[in-house]
Amino acid sequence: MVGIPARSLCAWLFTLVTVFWASTAFGVELYIPPVQGEAGQTIEIPVMIDWVDNLAGMKLVMKYDAHILTFKKGARSKYTDSLMHIINSKKPGLLVIVMAGARGIKGKDFPLLLLTFDIKKGLKGNHNTQIEIKEIQLMSDKLKVIKCKTRVAPITILPSPKPGRVS
Repeated sequence: MVGIPARSLCAWLFTLVTVFWASTAFGVELYIPPVQGEAGQTIEIPVMIDWVDNLAGMKLVMKYDAHILTFKKGARSKYTDSLMHIINSKKPGLLVIVMAGARGIKGKDFPLLLLTFDIKKGLKGNHNTQIEIKEIQLMSDKLKVIKCKTRVAPITILPSPKPGRVS
């Protein structure tokens, strides 16, 4: 018989099935990349997703250090324009975000939301803070849970630059 030996074909199929199973078993990853800003600045923090095939709903509960950051606004990205969103920011230090749509969206490495914060003025020295993801739920338009893990990088805050001398 000419072609691929049976043993090689079986090994190839096993590898393909294993990779497919692993990608569906571990789900998607929601992440916040590293961000840097200076005291007194406004920063934009993207809430990213590595890939998704049929995202139609999301609930996200996040905590942040209200002594350093002040939440200003949250906006959908061009990828999530078809989804409606509500952000409850009444309690400083806590955001509850809900997004939903009739049809799911798909893509790779794109921002779900862009969160805007003011950094406290007058901070001395460097500071590191982090947004903590307390709860996440993702759903498809078939109302199936999309498994999700999270990764959050630090927010590095540098002191305000010292005003230069005018001669």
